[in-house]
Amino acid sequence: MKNKYQKYFVIGFNKTATNTFHNLFKNNELKSYHCGISWKTENWKDKLNDFDCFSDINWCLEDVKYLNNLYPNAIFILNCRDLNKWLISRFKHGLREFMNKGKHGFYPYTYDKCKSWIYYREKYHSDILNYFSDIPSKLLIVNIDKNNWIDFICSQLQFKNNKISSLNIHPTNKQNNHHKNIIELVNVTLQKLQYDKNSVLIKDKDLLNKQIQIYNHYI
Repeated sequence: MKNKYQKYFVIGFNKTATNTFHNLFKNNELKSYHCGISWKTENWKDKLNDFDCFSDINWCLEDVKYLNNLYPNAIFILNCRDLNKWLISRFKHGLREFMNKGKHGFYPYTYDKCKSWIYYREKYHSDILNYFSDIPSKLLIVNIDKNNWIDFICSQLQFKNNKISSLNIHPTNKQNNHHKNIIELVNVTLQKLQYDKNSVLIKDKDLLNKQIQIYNHYI
């Protein structure tokens, strides 16, 4: 039976369970493209005819508009998580890649880099929420830090196979000095910028409450 949606696009940032989404799609017999570092050598637009689902791509608002116009029946999933956990995970990723390869854009972990990620994330989330506000049925919002988020996605997309756990591919040694330093940096940055560490989408809570009432969400 052909799925009623043409495509699924997971449009949240990396370090928000994109690999779990990738496996969830595959477990439900969909062709899934999980880009990861392939963005350096591949163009996801060249893959549109070959796959049903797309995740872990450096999306921008113009990409989303393009895809929405190209696939009127597509579903977009804005995967997000608590701000502090996302920042920590990104810096850990950069540190890990630096230790393995000697270079990565997420390393070193600095205040300026942390601040730029916070502002960039907020702008992107705000743009996405505003864009879909007139077509809210096309956007699902899910916080991957919440329990049973996979069940929520499966129920919304009518997926039969929800027997998959959220994957933690790189467990953390919490006694590692780098880990402690990253946490301290993130906490100091959030405090200076007056951001709630548990912020999920945008800083303005009143605006957020108005926005999420528009959407089917699990945040």
